[in-house]
Amino acid sequence: MAMRKEGIDVYYLNTSDYHMSEYVSDFFHTIAYFSGFTGSLATLLVTTEDTYIFVDGRYHTQADKQCLQNGIKVVKLGLEGSLEPLAFIAKHYSSKVIGLDGRRTSVRFAKALKEKKIKVKSIDLYSDLIENRPALGNDPIREIDIRYAGLSRKKKLEMVKYCLSDKVHLVNNLESIAYLLNLRSNDIKYTPVFYSYMVIMDEDVYLFADVKRFEADLLERLYDDGVIIRPYDSYYEFLSKIRNRKIIIDENKVNYETYLSISGNFNKIYDMRSIIEDMKAVKNPVEQENIRLAHIYDGVAVLRFLMWVDGIDKTTVSEYDVAEKINSFRKEYKANDLSFSSIVSCNENAAIIHYSPEKDKAKMLENKGILLFDTGGQYDEGTTDITRTVALGEVDPEVKKHFTLVLKSMFNLSEIKFLKGVNGAQLDILARKDLWEYGVDYRHGTGHGVGYNLAVHESPPNIRFHHTDAGTEQCEILPGMVCSDEPGIYFEGKYGIRCENMILCVEDEKNEYGQFLKFETLTLVPFDFKLIDKEYLDEKTIKVLNKYHERVYITLLPYLNEQEAQFLRKLTKEI
Repeated sequence: MAMRKEGIDVYYLNTSDYHMSEYVSDFFHTIAYFSGFTGSLATLLVTTEDTYIFVDGRYHTQADKQCLQNGIKVVKLGLEGSLEPLAFIAKHYSSKVIGLDGRRTSVRFAKALKEKKIKVKSIDLYSDLIENRPALGNDPIREIDIRYAGLSRKKKLEMVKYCLSDKVHLVNNLESIAYLLNLRSNDIKYTPVFYSYMVIMDEDVYLFADVKRFEADLLERLYDDGVIIRPYDSYYEFLSKIRNRKIIIDENKVNYETYLSISGNFNKIYDMRSIIEDMKAVKNPVEQENIRLAHIYDGVAVLRFLMWVDGIDKTTVSEYDVAEKINSFRKEYKANDLSFSSIVSCNENAAIIHYSPEKDKAKMLENKGILLFDTGGQYDEGTTDITRTVALGEVDPEVKKHFTLVLKSMFNLSEIKFLKGVNGAQLDILARKDLWEYGVDYRHGTGHGVGYNLAVHESPPNIRFHHTDAGTEQCEILPGMVCSDEPGIYFEGKYGIRCENMILCVEDEKNEYGQFLKFETLTLVPFDFKLIDKEYLDEKTIKVLNKYHERVYITLLPYLNEQEAQFLRKLTKEI
């Protein structure tokens, strides 16, 4: 056994790649290969006796279904008595040697192990065990036009260099590299990035990527902007030659192997969030205008999907068929791609927060109960993410009650007016307060940042009261930031409900108390009246809902034919 040979007692493996990405290419789906778990976030601990998988509240049910049958013990994070991987290792294996792949482990996590006096060995023990492993991406790397980016690559680089002064900045995060250089490709499904590293110095900028993926004229433009291309695999050798420099890394977004390559060369290392992350999170005016247009396109596509659902015998289609249908409506209209794998689930499956239907296992719909769909698209003009829960037929009064509470919770956040300086943890409670009054909650954040033709989950904005390792819930919500607003309720084995709009933070009035901010709702899709129980709505929320539906109708109307317009009018009538 490889672990015994290398003197390793416990092997740690996560779902990330060499760049600490949440969504990764098929090349890095190693936890799925060894455990059967297909969710986007998990940790696997392999000991000589047992195997454990750690998952958060989104994946409790999914991990039970996929892993227990393989003899893997599921640790459900967020439940009483469940320890995070770090605390679990410290409690049970403090005197043992922990093996991990330093290229796929963050600096922060590896250093946290060492701070607890745990022995760490960086080694890849898994790659040789994987048969028929997919290759990394090799599609062409393309440039996005300034009319979509809003700022040139040269201008962005100048801004970063000004902030760095004499420091060297090491960037592993793929979305940051794609954003800064106005480049995109297809290495990760649904996230238009390319595998690369970047080293930014005051004198030069080095991009470590496959040069054959660039067209000659793009290479020339990159060179004119001061970007030097080096082979992807030469990154660590390059780092080993950096000496006596001040270096900035984000220990949550940079891998441990990077740290090992620079820490012994008399360099002074600063741990701080990359300035690129903050630039990327605050959408410039051009990006904001484009995002509004992307949501009009998205609204039209989703409306056409709702028309299709309304006109079919529900028992003739499966969850998988429904997912394929909404995907086709987006791609046939304006979308270049999806922004994530479509979540489509009915009745009890909707309680599985990140359920993705498989063709041969998908449940057939019924002419009763509810359908939840959480989907999104990638457009030249931006990235979308929307969730709606709709009635398939007769619905239990309890479901209507909970849907109405979730809808109210969503509007509680989107309609708030708040002073500049408020963070995501403080805003999160606004969405939960009405649910808490009824003794229910949801085990995920209320909102996450959303990229611009990039990752659908983007940091640092994070609307949640739970603490995260990166502390992103403490990030101030600033004008220009785009977030999701998605409270829910889930009852295992019965049903799940979620409502989600995307919201843009914008300025409101400024007075003696300071600058007030508010949210502009971007998503333009109606909510299902058949699921609303007015007993649980107050007059203010009714007015907000009616105003929202009026805006949806007026905004989408110029893009619709007569039949679509009539259908939308029916969905947006006042209550």
